[in-house]
Amino acid sequence: MIYQNCFIHLLKKRSIEINLSFIRHARSFKKKWMFSSHHGSHSNELALEYFDFAYPLIFHRHWPSIRLALLSLPKPIALINPHSLSNKNTQEKLLQQGAVDMLRFDNEKLRGDYTLIQENISKSDHEFGIKKLLEQKENRRLLGTSDLVNEQQEEIDDGDDDNEDEDDDMNTFNQPEPVKRLDEIYKQALEQQVQSVIKGNVVPIVDDDNERDYKKMPPSWNVYTFPRSNMSRFAPAKIDELGLLDYYCMDGACVLPVIALDVQPYHTVLDLCSAPGGKALNIFHNCPFIQLTCNDSDHSRSKRLNEVFTRTIPKERLAKSVRLVRGDGCLFGEREPASFDRVLVDVPCTSDRHALTTAFNIFSKKRIQERVELPTYQRKLLESAIRACKPGGIVVYSTCTLAPIQNEGVVEQAIEKLALRSSNKRSHGGHKGSDPINCEIVSTKSLEKHYAYFFDFHAKTHYGSLVLPHISNNFGPLYFFNIPADAKWMQNGVTIAGGNGSGNVTNQLYYPQGLFVDDDQTVRNGDTTHGQVVAGDNGQGNGLHQLDRPTDVLIDKETDSLIICDWGNRRVVRWSRRSVTTQGGIFICSIDC
Repeated sequence: MIYQNCFIHLLKKRSIEINLSFIRHARSFKKKWMFSSHHGSHSNELALEYFDFAYPLIFHRHWPSIRLALLSLPKPIALINPHSLSNKNTQEKLLQQGAVDMLRFDNEKLRGDYTLIQENISKSDHEFGIKKLLEQKENRRLLGTSDLVNEQQEEIDDGDDDNEDEDDDMNTFNQPEPVKRLDEIYKQALEQQVQSVIKGNVVPIVDDDNERDYKKMPPSWNVYTFPRSNMSRFAPAKIDELGLLDYYCMDGACVLPVIALDVQPYHTVLDLCSAPGGKALNIFHNCPFIQLTCNDSDHSRSKRLNEVFTRTIPKERLAKSVRLVRGDGCLFGEREPASFDRVLVDVPCTSDRHALTTAFNIFSKKRIQERVELPTYQRKLLESAIRACKPGGIVVYSTCTLAPIQNEGVVEQAIEKLALRSSNKRSHGGHKGSDPINCEIVSTKSLEKHYAYFFDFHAKTHYGSLVLPHISNNFGPLYFFNIPADAKWMQNGVTIAGGNGSGNVTNQLYYPQGLFVDDDQTVRNGDTTHGQVVAGDNGQGNGLHQLDRPTDVLIDKETDSLIICDWGNRRVVRWSRRSVTTQGGIFICSIDC
């Protein structure tokens, strides 16, 4: 009997434990949607908790609507493939379905109505800011600390509270007060980012006085989307007889950096971080008569980039106009300096929308250090892009994150560092790309005004434009800015030959014309006087050991010899680069070169 009672008691105890095991995981409600002390284990949950902590400090009462949009399905656009055989039929079908051409949308009534709505929202935000300051003042008065709000009282009296309070949002994000409420994971990441403070007055901004006519777009570039508040989806793209897609779907905000890039015919264009290829496709369809270089450092992403191009562009056109390369974007500025008319650098970032939908992303606990070092990597990419661009060209920087440290913070640091670098570094370390460059940023307000019907732009950015996701037109997030064509680039050159007046000795030049750089960085020069640079010091004449006013020089690697245009003797001669050579041989005679 005793054993029976013990057994019954043990069963009762075990049943209570089983019931409690179910109860201890249940939470009847969550006190705050904004932040919880309970951290999720998956990286997408960690990303959402981080956003809920940081972004309300920037976007205030707009954050709930942005959050809802980020967690909802994005709204795509359809980029029409001009190389597809069903190009015209596809556009007609999309128009019948209710889609509109985003690039040529001219419904002024809808634009006017939406502009009025935005003005009312801005006015409401202003009133909301005053209300919050008054509430803070009253709370401090009740707590006996009203003497601490003199600054805010002056702002309210002057009616300038919105400027001072709202403009400090970026610094508030970089220096959040409630860091102590986070666990060690968030502390480690945020402490690194706190070191960078956005000043907002470092880079000069040029007003875009000469507004472009954004309605005039090339006939080869057609982008369709559904009107605002229309959440219809595009049907899967079809393949024509050539094996090409009739359109390609992507996020609608991708077109904005391409518009800002302002590509013109016969430009050389570099897409520094090109994969997966949406923006590169827009660039090529915008202006097909260009030489496009697409680079990406990751093998799998480069493979995807190649697949996108082969499914949308004919092979012969692809081989002729597009160059696909894989390399470190941070080194591109050194390898190909001042080589491109336009450079787009869509840097890797935290990808806010993508981070909420994938299990293993940059917010994973195993990738904390990578996330901490991300702004530094982005800055190096931007510096490389600026150096790869020709003076007078345009560089567009873009991300798909809302984080100011990766947007305006990177822009400010990169341009500031480029301007402060001293040319003296060349004499000490001989590093390439150490010359200072001073840049300006063009205002994008006219672009925001034209596309305000399709995109919601953040009003408190110091540099560039930031597209905020909104459930009615769920594009973005996307940040972009551009250095204009009239930017002031000041680079200090270094004399590598001559500099000692005109003459015929080995440290002088008289009338140099041709120039060639060897693989070992040796400069070969054609001096039209005595030929002392490329043909030895034998004076001017018509002998095989002499030259008469040479105009150009090349190197034949197969024979290890110099090919020289001997203009005065109307011939092309070949000189071996071996030290024992005392004369050259005639390669072509009786020719004007």
